Amino acid sequence: MQIKKNPERDFVNLPKYLNVSKSEVGATKKVGILSFSDGRERVHDTLKEYIAGCEQQIADVLKQHGDIEVFTAETIFSNCQAAEVSRKMQGYQLDACILNVPVFAFPNYAVLASLFQEVPLLAIAPVNGLYPGLGGLQAAVNGIQQIGFSCEKVWGNITERTVQKKVFAFLDAAYATSRLKGQVYGLFGGRSIGMVSGSVNPDLWLSKFGVDVDHVDQLEILRRAQLVPDEEAQKALSWLENNLRRICYDGGKLTRGSLIMQIKCYIALKELIRERGYSFVGVKCHYDFSEYYYPQCISAAFCNDPYDWDGPKEPVVFSCEADSDGALTMQVLKLISGKPVLFSDFRHFLKQEDLFVFCNCGACSTWYAAQSDDYRENLKKVSLCPVIPKYGGQGAHVQFIAGESQMTFARLTRKNETYQFQVFVGQFHDMPEEMLEQTCPAWPHGYAKVSSDPEELISRYHSNHIHAISGDYTEQIKMFCKLKQIDFEQL
Repeated sequence: MQIKKNPERDFVNLPKYLNVSKSEVGATKKVGILSFSDGRERVHDTLKEYIAGCEQQIADVLKQHGDIEVFTAETIFSNCQAAEVSRKMQGYQLDACILNVPVFAFPNYAVLASLFQEVPLLAIAPVNGLYPGLGGLQAAVNGIQQIGFSCEKVWGNITERTVQKKVFAFLDAAYATSRLKGQVYGLFGGRSIGMVSGSVNPDLWLSKFGVDVDHVDQLEILRRAQLVPDEEAQKALSWLENNLRRICYDGGKLTRGSLIMQIKCYIALKELIRERGYSFVGVKCHYDFSEYYYPQCISAAFCNDPYDWDGPKEPVVFSCEADSDGALTMQVLKLISGKPVLFSDFRHFLKQEDLFVFCNCGACSTWYAAQSDDYRENLKKVSLCPVIPKYGGQGAHVQFIAGESQMTFARLTRKNETYQFQVFVGQFHDMPEEMLEQTCPAWPHGYAKVSSDPEELISRYHSNHIHAISGDYTEQIKMFCKLKQIDFEQL
């Protein structure tokens, strides 16, 4: 996108523009493999080919996954090597490190190597009665844990699907753990309409997750929106009019003029994300924007989408109502899955249909309308509806019904500064459009049959907001909790 020369919009040394292809967004997991052997050289000489073969099997399976870059090193069979090789491996900026222990390697080598790895560790040994790999695995991991470090372990052959499932669940969680560290959350505005559970403790985020919080007045979005050239917004409007199911202009709340201002707010927010290097954001909206200006529903939908009128892009988590723990939840789910993430409210339960109704005025990625790689398939099920009378502002809400899909629902909640991850699974169901009249017909909806008893879920779940991704990522979230020492609760 060409930006007109304007001193308020010219930035230097900025990250790559937000709209990039998925292959450019740095989603590759960096995984190191450290292999260990017997400390007696004559014994090591009889084992080295077998150990190297086991390492190669692990590397081959990881590389076939498509989004993993593998780093290997010489097999460790001395004290000096353990420190030297692991220190070298540290230089690759890994997301996780796998300890290959297919024999009874001297356990202190793994302990020494672990001292230099600040990323999650997983030790693995194949099932082979001819070699004491199981004993080596137990001894190595016990030694690491004995000094207060964490190390997961898997005993099994990497060629088996059940073992691969465990390993890849670990790597997904490790990636989220590693990549969170050093990220910056852009918090636009403060607490929204009194929602205490949406507020943030910046010190806790830094100490627990390594995430910084940068606070910005949300009116900066409006100021910057007024600097966006009309032709940029017109281009976006044409794209929306050509691809959406419908835009319900009413000549009052929703006009081309008010929609153009919402588009300009999104363009301004993208520039602010780029300029300030934000990894994910939350915007207050209620009630300043929604009451006096323009609700940020366009920004909420298309930030969370893997596309907009400028082409394919990386989804950037946008949490509605500045729900910061919600934003953190969504960022973890995005890092674990690589998918867009939904944000919604517990709105209603339909007893006859046995379905929860999840809906919220904004922050619902349009990708969930059909979950298609072709944005046109998604958008032809999406409508823009006038802002509801409850809000004094002007513009559009983004309306659709989420398509059928298995879903993982989750939320980071906290009590006395202690986090827990609450998780349940379910299935979105297609419903006729007239069902929207039972709640708020202008808003995006998901009708979900969940795995939990409805009354028990309502009793035990600790937020009005709910976040979700397509597929079952329960094991990845459970592993993330283990790595971060967070309580995991499956509802």
